Amino acid sequence: MWGKIEHYFDEYPVRKQIAKTLLKYGLRVSDDMKIKAGDIEVPYTKIAKALDVDRRVVKETVGMILKIPELKEIYTNLEPTVHMKYVGRHVGYGVIEIEPEPRAIGILAKIAQKIAERDINIVQVVAEDPELYPEATLTIITEKPIPGDLINELSKLEGVKRISIY
Repeated sequence: MWGKIEHYFDEYPVRKQIAKTLLKYGLRVSDDMKIKAGDIEVPYTKIAKALDVDRRVVKETVGMILKIPELKEIYTNLEPTVHMKYVGRHVGYGVIEIEPEPRAIGILAKIAQKIAERDINIVQVVAEDPELYPEATLTIITEKPIPGDLINELSKLEGVKRISIY
């Protein structure tokens, strides 16, 4: 998705950094010029400090987003989501992270099929956008840990570069 909208910010490298961060974390821009995580307002100063930029540029970025219909449609509908990668094992879930070969097609379907064949339910899947994350991964949370032999089987699938278990 980032690749389809980043051109709007080409002339403004700092605004581009801010817009990318908002998208990455699912921080929504509201019609009243606020930045929100769900219903919680995130002050411009906090975004500015995290990115080491001036808070006025954060405000200008929000204003720009609201003026461009395509950007407004995206940024006013963002939502943060829970990612269970680091907490899944604490509640008995299985957590595997797959680094696919660049632009591997159908990797999620292949892995999900293998997991389903073992009667293991998938609780969550997070596929990172390679345009936002340079080393994009696919994280799969299952209702129970995945057996070692299945990990070996998954690692041999075409398009799988690396598998990590958490």
